[in-house]
Amino acid sequence: MMKKMIVNCATCDMRKVSEETLQNYEKVMVNCATVLVTPRTKELLNRYDVSLNAGDVLEVPDGEDVSINSYNGTYELTGDKAPQPGEKALLMVNGSLTVGSDALEAAKAYQKIKVNGTVLLPKSMAGILNNLQVNGSVNAYPDGAILLKRNAVIDKTFPLRVRENALYWAARRLVFTDPALDVEKLREKGVRFASQTALLCESLAEAVTPLLSEDTDIQVIPDGTKFLNGNAKLDKRFLKKHGTRVYVNGDLMVEADGAEAFSQIEYLYVNGQVKIPADLVDAFEEIDAHYDELKVVRAWGKIIEDQVRVKVDVTLLEKYPEGVFVTDCAMVKLAKDLTPEMIMERLAIADCAQVFCTEEQESAVSAIAEDVASIGAMGGAMDGIMDIVTGSLHLNPEVKVINAADYVM
Repeated sequence: MMKKMIVNCATCDMRKVSEETLQNYEKVMVNCATVLVTPRTKELLNRYDVSLNAGDVLEVPDGEDVSINSYNGTYELTGDKAPQPGEKALLMVNGSLTVGSDALEAAKAYQKIKVNGTVLLPKSMAGILNNLQVNGSVNAYPDGAILLKRNAVIDKTFPLRVRENALYWAARRLVFTDPALDVEKLREKGVRFASQTALLCESLAEAVTPLLSEDTDIQVIPDGTKFLNGNAKLDKRFLKKHGTRVYVNGDLMVEADGAEAFSQIEYLYVNGQVKIPADLVDAFEEIDAHYDELKVVRAWGKIIEDQVRVKVDVTLLEKYPEGVFVTDCAMVKLAKDLTPEMIMERLAIADCAQVFCTEEQESAVSAIAEDVASIGAMGGAMDGIMDIVTGSLHLNPEVKVINAADYVM
């Protein structure tokens, strides 16, 4: 008998799992967003050592032939993608679902639509899809609108490809900062725009405003401002890359050498936090800058950010005696030989999903961590799962590991 089976997937279909399969393992662990069961298999799973770490468990009647349409990432449901007449089907999306303006009947034809992520649908459909279950956010767009990116930049090439008399919609923000944009051509073609917010450079503000829906918030920014969508770093190369007028749609990390750029910055708008070493605060406040929050941070020897997985060990912390700051990473694993004292002195962790550590390290990690979803003491099964995810597990013939987008057991 094989000791353990571990399944890591987005959707796990356990409607047809057999007792013979479960008898082959001492323990079965399923880590997924959604698992499908029937009353029969649900009772069967309870009789064996089966752990389900799932965001949602969907139960389907025994003997009912239900097809599963599962998608990971982005999926658009249109009028021609409905289940066949008489077909019983579930639509499952892990990511982003867009419901087209012609897809009302297609959406109603599904027994259930399950979304782990975001949903975009026409305003006329909001609240009437009783079969829609969303673990995330729902945004409604104007009926008949053409959908753009969430933060859409309207540049000089845009008028060349627009449809006449069309309404264009962005879920969060429209950006009009290209002085070469031919607004007159947009007006001649009857183009209109709608979004929560619109950024307009000063020279385009008067001409663009009539093209926007009345409920769009307008923000006017100086000509020559560069729009950066996402987190950014202000270092000594900042001006060369972006110029002296910048709008950051995210957080701004001020590096130690960023002070060289302060005196030349003409305009800086940060739609988020400014994270800055304490010794640079006074100089930074002399800049004509807007930000949501100024957060004083330590001048770290090393900053690790935007990584899927990170391992922190003694070698790393000894290499950077000024300390290591880990931020915006999915999974962080601490080496077992890190002492609580070293963690407290040389490590900070912020805005990360999961931190895996030993029980002895856990209190120290809790003290230095900020906005971390889960701090877990490793050991046993959890340690093994983390090793699998990070790719550091040696092959073990007694453990069967399955990593898949979707898996049928």
